[in-house]
Amino acid sequence: MKKLKRKIDKRPDNDYNNQDSLACRLKEVIGNMAGPIKVNATLHNDKGTWVVRARVLDPKTGKVVQKSRSTGFKVKDNTKGKAKDALKEIEAAWVQEANAITQKDDPLFSAYVWRWLKKKAVSTRENTMKSYTEYANKHILPALGDLKVRQMTLQHIEIYYEEKLKSLSVCSLKKQHVVISGALLTAVRDGIIPVNFADYIEFPKADKFEGRAYSSEQVAVLLKAVELEGEPIRAAVTLAVCYGLRREEICGLRWSDIDFEKKQLHIRNTVTQNGALRIEAEHTKTEKSRRTIDLIGSTIPYLENLKRLQEGNGLVLDKVCVWPDGHVVRPDYITRKTRDVMKKCGLECIRVHDLRHTAASLLATRATPKQVQVFLGHEDISTTMNIYTHLLEKDRRETSCIMDGILKGAGLCSESCSESEVS
Repeated sequence: MKKLKRKIDKRPDNDYNNQDSLACRLKEVIGNMAGPIKVNATLHNDKGTWVVRARVLDPKTGKVVQKSRSTGFKVKDNTKGKAKDALKEIEAAWVQEANAITQKDDPLFSAYVWRWLKKKAVSTRENTMKSYTEYANKHILPALGDLKVRQMTLQHIEIYYEEKLKSLSVCSLKKQHVVISGALLTAVRDGIIPVNFADYIEFPKADKFEGRAYSSEQVAVLLKAVELEGEPIRAAVTLAVCYGLRREEICGLRWSDIDFEKKQLHIRNTVTQNGALRIEAEHTKTEKSRRTIDLIGSTIPYLENLKRLQEGNGLVLDKVCVWPDGHVVRPDYITRKTRDVMKKCGLECIRVHDLRHTAASLLATRATPKQVQVFLGHEDISTTMNIYTHLLEKDRRETSCIMDGILKGAGLCSESCSESEVS
């Protein structure tokens, strides 16, 4: 299929507006599929040859398909009796094919979801596993969990995704797809089903999200505002906009990661959040994210003073970004407080992650693409250039002026062009 088509939107939206009704609808697809699949073949005269035809349920897709096979007998030879015998053989072959799944075991899909989650937990980060489990409990199991794996078809998966797309983004659905596909693949390996139906799904193209970036003047306003607000938001915003750190890197940065003697800052620890769960880990988002950055000269006095302040308050030095009493800062606090400060000082509200975009954009006006990539810790330089560097308004004007000078200097701007502008 090319994309998820809204084949079912003719029903009123409120018919299936909750998990129970969606689960009922998915079970309706099974209908009378329980038990052996039957094939009712008929004999036809097709241009002088006896041909067997039948509408057969395809166990792979759950859809009815038209099948046709020649018996090889000519009508003119008075061979209808032989053609009927051939019909029985062809019909039997189609029945066997349609009922190819002969496993006696017939587990529920929920059993395979939990098996996959248990296996995945061995090699997957805690935060990611919590997300997978939430997708399963909140969305997948209420709708698909009670279906028998052998009765599931591509149509079930399509209907589930079509309904979910009414309220969830393509990106969110793709994350659920990881769980569904993983569970079905496990069933394939056990011989319960012949194919992973989820492999046939093609999602609609997601809307491309474009981050935003502040100008250097706006950055100055923001830094002044957080200076007045004090800690811990000052440290968080400074690290985001000056060093381009991710939110989880800001919360994970320790004083032991800052070497004032060598004037270096090491990114090697992160703190993530999933609901009420705060997860600290000795790893970064990717291998390249684990990086060393030379300290920015103008930020050194502030960082040294912050360290002395925490020592003076009798704190055991650990995280750089903490409350004055030493309590850790939650990632969601940084998001909320940064937005409040932006509103308070009259700036357009952008995401905390957009401060990382800002650092990249400002740096890209003077540094090489490779320097920006290493500074931000991107795996691929195309990520740096395509996503994180925004041509600011001043730079756009300068670019046009540069091109204007090139055209005039080369005599490529005709007088007619100027005349048309005047007229």
